[in-house]
Amino acid sequence: MPEDLQLAAKVHYGFLPENYEDDRLKIALNLIPLYTIGGDYCSILPLDNDRILIGICDAVGHGVSAALFAARINTYVLTHAREGLMPCDLVAGLNAYLCNRLSETGMYATFYSLLLDFESRTMTLAGAAHPPVLQLKKDQNKCNEWASITTFLGIADPMPLLCGSDRLQLNSGDHFLIYSDGLIEVEDADGQAFGIEKLSSTLMTHRNLSGEKLNKAILTQAESYAGDGFKDDVLLISMTIK
Repeated sequence: MPEDLQLAAKVHYGFLPENYEDDRLKIALNLIPLYTIGGDYCSILPLDNDRILIGICDAVGHGVSAALFAARINTYVLTHAREGLMPCDLVAGLNAYLCNRLSETGMYATFYSLLLDFESRTMTLAGAAHPPVLQLKKDQNKCNEWASITTFLGIADPMPLLCGSDRLQLNSGDHFLIYSDGLIEVEDADGQAFGIEKLSSTLMTHRNLSGEKLNKAILTQAESYAGDGFKDDVLLISMTIK
């Protein structure tokens, strides 16, 4: 069984996207599962020359069941991503799919969808119970928090709260962090969580970095804060606009 689980993890994580970079942005991701396999997952999908769709999910629980649930979410995103699709359409469709097909499992997930449009230099965001996306603008000394508007996916269709989205301008030098709750819920010896405030201050401290170097700095800071390591799956995506 251990060998089979290791092989399952290789298959599962073999479909994670690679870091992405072009002349407009740099995206880096790091995934640290609590166990061999887990329920944090993401997609980075260029839809055409000007539009990129990013999706991140965190399925309830840990281990194989969470990984399978996250894999179904990723499959849905991959098969429904298309030009013209808006984040709220993706959130609502994904919720309906999970409720119709997997409601008997009692499982659910958080989700966040971001659509970057470099033709209009905008980004549209829609979250479902997922931690807020952090934005640090160039020469800004405080991070903006773009919170989820609707609830967990997979519980009720239609959702008790309608999906809402934000639309913001993309500017050169902007940093964005997209992450799972395992990063901000890690605790120190006194039981105090790392939290969004410390994550924001860490981003501001290392604003001169980008890509893998920025991710490493953030994860190192969070791990050193915890002392004995993470207690949940951790997925971190950083994005820097050039």
